[in-house]
Amino acid sequence: MLSPLYASIIFLGLAALTSALPTNITTTPKTLSAASFSCSSPVSGLSASDCSYMSQIGMAGQGQNARSNNGHIWVGTDGPNTFTFYNKASPAVGVVLILWDNPANDYQSSFMNVRTPKVSWSIPAAGSVTVSLANGVSGGWSALYDHKTVLSQYGQVWNTWGEFTTGGSATVDISREIHMAGNTMDAKVSTGCTANMNTCAFVCKSADSCGTSGSYSLVGCTGKNAASGTYNGNPSGGCQGWSNGGHIDASFY
Repeated sequence: MLSPLYASIIFLGLAALTSALPTNITTTPKTLSAASFSCSSPVSGLSASDCSYMSQIGMAGQGQNARSNNGHIWVGTDGPNTFTFYNKASPAVGVVLILWDNPANDYQSSFMNVRTPKVSWSIPAAGSVTVSLANGVSGGWSALYDHKTVLSQYGQVWNTWGEFTTGGSATVDISREIHMAGNTMDAKVSTGCTANMNTCAFVCKSADSCGTSGSYSLVGCTGKNAASGTYNGNPSGGCQGWSNGGHIDASFY
């Protein structure tokens, strides 16, 4: 697929890029805002301590964590597309799944300092959670590890991402564009294609963070149900073979 990060950057414009995207980021980024929401009543699935951490790092709010079919994104196993997220982190630590959508023309959808996630779910060590998605939904996910992962200075989760589109052109990939040194992740499609840190993955050509046109590549996206191409001169693609319904096993390591 077209990198959602690149789509966001296109909207920023050339003038904004000068200040918004340096060629290299070598220090831990600071968040854009201070704690701004209450955790007196955490949503179902999110622990109070994880909620407080999200607030402390400048996230806009808790996830919606819908528990029944809302026709879009919800926690459960009854949707046409299901993603099961496994916490396989080693050493064993808790992680918080952060999952967002990318509605049409919302170029800030992945910026968690100004948008609330659709799902923010506490996954204990060796735990898992399954999320359902309707067809025709695009978005991404990442994880906060052990109260250490932060937001980038621009407000996105400073870690490895997964990205998805469901429906007729269903595709999933791994993106390392935000932080090349992020935690290891993978996404295994039930039809046989796996996206991980080296296959069907968007990577920076040089630097730890990237996203501008020409600054990233799609690597290792060959084989069964893998697809790659170009869009406006930039790479696009990922794992396919699950049009209009399928299952993904996505793991955090």
